[in-house]
Amino acid sequence: MKKYYILTILSILLLFPLSADAYKKGILLFNSQPVTKENALSDNMVFSEGQRVYYLFIAPKKMQNKFIRVQIFKMIESAPWGGNEIVRTKDFRLMKDERYYHSDYFTLYETGRYVMQVFSIDDLQHPLAVDFFYIK
Repeated sequence: MKKYYILTILSILLLFPLSADAYKKGILLFNSQPVTKENALSDNMVFSEGQRVYYLFIAPKKMQNKFIRVQIFKMIESAPWGGNEIVRTKDFRLMKDERYYHSDYFTLYETGRYVMQVFSIDDLQHPLAVDFFYIK
């Protein structure tokens, strides 16, 4: 049933006209509830401390590699030239039916601006998707 919902969401999102760059890069959607076909298009960017942040990563094309790395870092405002601090890094194994997407959640307890990146494990220099969100 979950697979059906994710495939429906993917179909809906691919119907919208996206720029050529969006097809080269993946898409990250954030939500305060588990991602379903009903709430897939309500992308949230602001969350409370301790609130679960659900995300859906949609790959630009079928991934050949079985592993992805999800990395979250916090933008540090007090650094003189801007900076960041890695908060969380986790590797995930993708099953055969998950080669186009990945969905999970995490919880953060510090306010600030955060950036999430998703990498193919065989290319950690070029992220497949990058997006930001705030914890208030």
